Amino acid sequence: MKPQDEKARSITFGVELETMIPAGCGVVVGPYHCGQEVRVGASAGSGLPVEAPEFDGRRWRAERDGSIAAEPGFVPCEFVSPVLQGDEGVARLLEFVEWARAIGAKVNGTCGCHITVGVRSIIGTDDPQAVAEYARKLAHIARWHAMSLYGQTGTGRHLNHYSHTLGDDVGRLMRRVQRAGAVDAKAHHARRCGRGMVNFQKLFSHGVIEFRVFAGTLNRHKLMHHLATVLGLCRRAVDVRCLGRFAKNNAQAKRTSTAREALRFLWDFLGWNGSKRPVALGLFGPLHGEFRAYRTTAERMCLRFDQRYPDPNL
Repeated sequence: MKPQDEKARSITFGVELETMIPAGCGVVVGPYHCGQEVRVGASAGSGLPVEAPEFDGRRWRAERDGSIAAEPGFVPCEFVSPVLQGDEGVARLLEFVEWARAIGAKVNGTCGCHITVGVRSIIGTDDPQAVAEYARKLAHIARWHAMSLYGQTGTGRHLNHYSHTLGDDVGRLMRRVQRAGAVDAKAHHARRCGRGMVNFQKLFSHGVIEFRVFAGTLNRHKLMHHLATVLGLCRRAVDVRCLGRFAKNNAQAKRTSTAREALRFLWDFLGWNGSKRPVALGLFGPLHGEFRAYRTTAERMCLRFDQRYPDPNL
């Protein structure tokens, strides 16, 4: 496989895991956007306390989310990570997923997985014009690869109001974001893009972009592929020079006619296979070392997506 992507190690990211947890697991769930620190929970098997992982002295938070419909005996809980980075950030994320499973956390069709990235950590500046140009490029390539993004979930995430596809209106708005002179005007157009599969609403207020495309999961390999995809697309957007149309061109459409084909197109686009890139963009540490394991899971999910949605109109 291609060498690791050393530059991807510097990208800051955060993960939100929408779940439902047993009512008696000992985790206190705070209000929306005002979560409680997660320190310990009760093992679903033994009832013994299990300490939650942390990263760089900072802990995850547990908060309510009205979009989650919990089963009887469970309560909705969105776990929000601290800002993560590098090999250790990935490792602590995977440890937290194992901890959540240990206390009996589950997901269902109302749950999502959101991954947020810090733009400055990717492009090295928070200059508004540079941020706007980068965000527009990322919007384009996310649209081109929508089939592989939705496909790797294996679910109907494209039908969810909170993670809809990026329409032509987003393409027009991102062009305005790039061309507007005043920062307030740029921020206004970014907010008007809404909260679809990629959310640009906090681009200028917080300097972040949020990927909302993924379905809720506590599966290690699914989460690794989701994170690797996000980091890889973020790195690839830095190198894009000519955007072209917001919609896919004929060659892209041909290579993404099914989710499985789109997945292989994504891997080639990011240099995870083939010979077009000198490094595997977005892959480092566990994301690089375990690629052969989690790629199998992603392929299986794409096959499931193709079976469930033979004509998703993406």
